[in-house]
Amino acid sequence: MCRSFYSLMLATLLWGFSGAGVAQTEKLVWGIVPIPGAFNVRDGKVVDGVLFEAMQLLAARLPELQMHYEVLPMTRVEQRMGEKGEMCSSGQLQSPERDRVGYFVPYVASTPIHVLVRPQTLDQLLIEDGQVSLDWLFGNPYLRGALARSRVYPAPIRERLSKAHAEGRISELGGSLAGENLLLMVSHHRLDYVFDYPVIYTEVMRHFSLDDALISVPLRENSELVTVGIYCARTPWGAEMARRLDRAVREVSAEPDSSMAIFRRWLPPEVYAHYHEQLLQFFARRASAAPLLFTGRD
Repeated sequence: MCRSFYSLMLATLLWGFSGAGVAQTEKLVWGIVPIPGAFNVRDGKVVDGVLFEAMQLLAARLPELQMHYEVLPMTRVEQRMGEKGEMCSSGQLQSPERDRVGYFVPYVASTPIHVLVRPQTLDQLLIEDGQVSLDWLFGNPYLRGALARSRVYPAPIRERLSKAHAEGRISELGGSLAGENLLLMVSHHRLDYVFDYPVIYTEVMRHFSLDDALISVPLRENSELVTVGIYCARTPWGAEMARRLDRAVREVSAEPDSSMAIFRRWLPPEVYAHYHEQLLQFFARRASAAPLLFTGRD
């Protein structure tokens, strides 16, 4: 009888410790926008991609968080955050509109956006020092370009693209969540050029049937790395989560070998070689940066 009593007490204590551990585990919901090469989605689930793999490095630094991934369009992510939902989203460019609904945590660097054209169109471009100018593109009435309505473009060229669209020099089209349908339209001769990242085009090329392969040309006005980060809802919960993620980001950046290995796997070899040193410098700056401050108030 005594043995049964002690066995019962031991089982109760073990259950209590186990229950305490479960209670301490938190759920973190990530709103993931499908972006080829960054977040590849199959049957509604994220399976791989350069940014998805980078997020796993953060998860390893935050074992107390259970990561859940919801595949959503960007408009739905912004709506959920605007409704003060407990959600974060990775793979985002910072913008004033998104700052109104979320706290931004810089995480990794992306290689710059390029202009994508068919081989036949390449001969029509004015290329100087291996780059083409936005002013020249927008001043050429014979080339049809387009912007993706669902995309936020890098800050250095955002205003120029918006101005060109307002002046009728370039179209804005909807379609797929990440705008990769525009790459297909160039390949199928419905457009002459679009702006996109090498890693996205490489993934689209792997999985879609193209009439013509495309060629990536750097832009003179956008030659630097682009900071990509995380948004968490603009609430007290989001402020605290952003602080924890910022700490984890600085820890991961202090040991850049794992991040660089991810870039090496996903970037075209010539692109990785060109930006190798810039990527290392980015991680060094991010590791030494002061902790970000979030108030938790609107």
